[in-house]
Amino acid sequence: MDALGEDLVLLSIHPDKGTVATNSRLGYGLRGSELVRLAASGRAGITGDRIVVLDGRPTGDEQLDTALASLTRARRPPRPKTWVGHPGARIVDTYLARLAAAGTIRADRRTILGFIPALRWRVADPARLADARARLDAIARATGPVDTAQAAFAGLASASGLGPVLYPGMANRPLRKRLERIAKGELTQGVGAAQTAQATRAADAAARAADRAATDAATSAATDAATQAAIQAATHAAVSAAVHAAHQAASDAGAHGGHGGGGGGHH
Repeated sequence: MDALGEDLVLLSIHPDKGTVATNSRLGYGLRGSELVRLAASGRAGITGDRIVVLDGRPTGDEQLDTALASLTRARRPPRPKTWVGHPGARIVDTYLARLAAAGTIRADRRTILGFIPALRWRVADPARLADARARLDAIARATGPVDTAQAAFAGLASASGLGPVLYPGMANRPLRKRLERIAKGELTQGVGAAQTAQATRAADAAARAADRAATDAATSAATDAATQAAIQAATHAAVSAAVHAAHQAASDAGAHGGHGGGGGGHH
């Protein structure tokens, strides 16, 4: 989960052009990844249709702490669609800078026509990129349901517009459709309102048992069940919100005669 956002950015960098192929949609995927990571770290959860702060202590990750602070400052717990749909204008640049600071990518600054500045990104750690691509490929080419971590990765990749970029052409249409189905929550084990409610009830029951038995094992089981329920709910909310925001942005752009980015082959 910790590398979820960075993996999305890595996969978005066009290998030849050095540009971010899905720049118009990537911010929604990154914001969604932060919601999933906040849930995984026990800092935030989903109650009803709102994101609630469960623990306001810093995580130690600067970008994640910025996201957590925005939730803490909110006068009212925001809805996932609202929070994910407003990721901030520079969220993609922030993640690019993180990857550059880690030595995973490097900035190639040049000029066009001798005076127009241009910035291109080059992958300096091909092994990490290959690992991210292999994991997404494995999900896209598999059959059957996916677990929560796979749902977060593949669902947010689809919401970020990576489907047609990484799997172009008619031959790859089944792979794109599978990513889209994962983004809709159709193939995910334990994600969705009914499954989350069931997981939450199981966590509550385990917590009551822990109170009665007062054993470390029961307490651990209750904590694990509650955490998993929170991650499942956050994953479902984050992916759904990112997909909604991307579709809304495309619709708004079409209404104003604009168009979204993305397209072309990759790796």
